[in-house]
Amino acid sequence: MRAIAITAAFWGAAFFSGSALAQELPPERAAFRAIYEELVEIDSSPTTGSCTRAAEAMLAHLRGAGFSEADAQVIVPEGAPGDGNLVAQIRGASRQRALLLLAHIDVVDARREDWERDPFTLYEENGYFYGRGAADDKAMAAVFVDMFVRMRRENYRPHRTIRLALTCGEETSNRVNGVEYLLNNHRNWLQADFAINEGAGGVLSPTGAPVALNVQAGEKIHQVMTLTVTNPGGHSSRPVPENAIYRLSNGLNRLAAYQFPVELNDVTRAFFERMAPITDGEMGAAMAAIARDPHDAQAAATLARDPSFNAMMRTTCVATQFDAGHAPNALPQRATATLSCRVLQGHTPEEVQAELRRALGDEQIEIAIVRRRDGSSPPRLTREIMGPVERAAAQLWPGTPIVPTMTVGATDGRFLNNAGIPTYGMSGMFSAPGETNAHGLNEKLRVQSLYEGRDFLNAIVRAYAR
Repeated sequence: MRAIAITAAFWGAAFFSGSALAQELPPERAAFRAIYEELVEIDSSPTTGSCTRAAEAMLAHLRGAGFSEADAQVIVPEGAPGDGNLVAQIRGASRQRALLLLAHIDVVDARREDWERDPFTLYEENGYFYGRGAADDKAMAAVFVDMFVRMRRENYRPHRTIRLALTCGEETSNRVNGVEYLLNNHRNWLQADFAINEGAGGVLSPTGAPVALNVQAGEKIHQVMTLTVTNPGGHSSRPVPENAIYRLSNGLNRLAAYQFPVELNDVTRAFFERMAPITDGEMGAAMAAIARDPHDAQAAATLARDPSFNAMMRTTCVATQFDAGHAPNALPQRATATLSCRVLQGHTPEEVQAELRRALGDEQIEIAIVRRRDGSSPPRLTREIMGPVERAAAQLWPGTPIVPTMTVGATDGRFLNNAGIPTYGMSGMFSAPGETNAHGLNEKLRVQSLYEGRDFLNAIVRAYAR
C-alpha cells in the first residue's frame, strides 16, 4: 500500500457516488435500513427526547422475531422514566460463556435551527446518511438489533450466549448511565467473557481508500480537577499585590507550558509501530522512533504537534472553566478553574493531583479531585480476539492493516473494564478522520461504511459465538 501522509490535508472527506436508495436494496438490507432509520428518527437526546421510547421501539422488533420477555426486555431506572435500556440474549449451548454486544442509544442535543436538515430525520444524500446519532452510536445499535432479529429467524444456536445491551446515559452526566446501573442492579444481563463496543472504526484516505482498520483496547479516564485560590479580598479602590485571580492565572500559565511525561503501553506502542509504515515524512519517522524508544524527545515533540497523537502519548489536563470574584467593585476572595484531565490507565487521580502540584509550584493553589474515578488496565489483544477480526478484514478490505488504538476520550467500556469484563471497540465502519462530526452539526456516516460495518460485525460475532 502506498504510504499516506497523515497531515492536516488528510482529514478531508471523499464522497462515494451512486449510493443505493432504500427501495433499491435487497430485502434483508432494506429491513436493516428501516431499523436504522427508525432508531435515528427517535429523539433520545437529554433535553427533548427519551431513551425509553427508543428502547421500546427496538424491543418491538425483537418481539416480532420471537424473543420472549425472559430473553428481551426494557429496564427503566427508578425515578428516570426516560432513561430506559434494552437488554436481550440468545442463549448458547454453554451456560458459562457469553459475549456482550454494547451500544448506547442516547445522543447529545441537536437544535433544528442550527442544522442544514432536521437532525431527527434520516437523510441519505451523496453517499452519506445524515442525522443525530447516525454515527454515534445508533449505527452499531441498529446493526446489533438487526443481527438479533436475523439470528432468531434463522433459529441460530451459538455455543456462547450472546447478550445485547442498548443503554442510555453515555453522552451526558445528567442521566442515569445504563451500563453503571445495570452492573449495580441487573448484572446478569451484562456478565460476559468480553464485550464489543464503540470506540474504533476504520481510517480512509482522502480518495476513500481504506488505510487502517482500528481495534480499540483501553481508554483514558476522564477526571475533573479544580484549582482554587482564596484570600481576604477587599475594596477594589485599594488594590494589593496579592490577588486571587492573578495568582491562579499565573499558575495556569505554568500549567499551559507543562507536559506530562510520555508513556506508551502495548496498545499505543503497537499503534505507532503499525501506523509508521503507512505515514509519510517526518510524522511517520517520529512514529517509528517513539515506538522504538518512548524517551525519544525529538520524536515526541514532532508527534505532539497533532493533538490526537499527543493525547495518546501522555496524560493531559486542560483548563475548561474559570470562575472568580463576587462583585465588580471588590477584590476577588476566590478564583477557581476547572481542569478536564484525561488520565492514562495505570495512574490514580492522586498521582495526577501530585503532578499538578509540582507543575503549578504554588502551595496556595488548592487542587481538588471532583468525583474520583479509577481506571483499569487495557484489555489484552489475544488471538481469540484478533483472529476473527483478521479473517473478516481480509475478506472485506484485503491488505488493510489492523492497527490497535487507545481511545483518548471515554466510552461506557470504562465501567465494564473496571468490572472485570474486557471491552473492545470495533465497528468496521470507516471514515476520514473527523468527517462524521459526531456531537456536532450535520452528523453523518458513509452509506457504504454502514453496510460494510454490518457485514464485519456479523462475521466477528458469529465467529466469537461458535
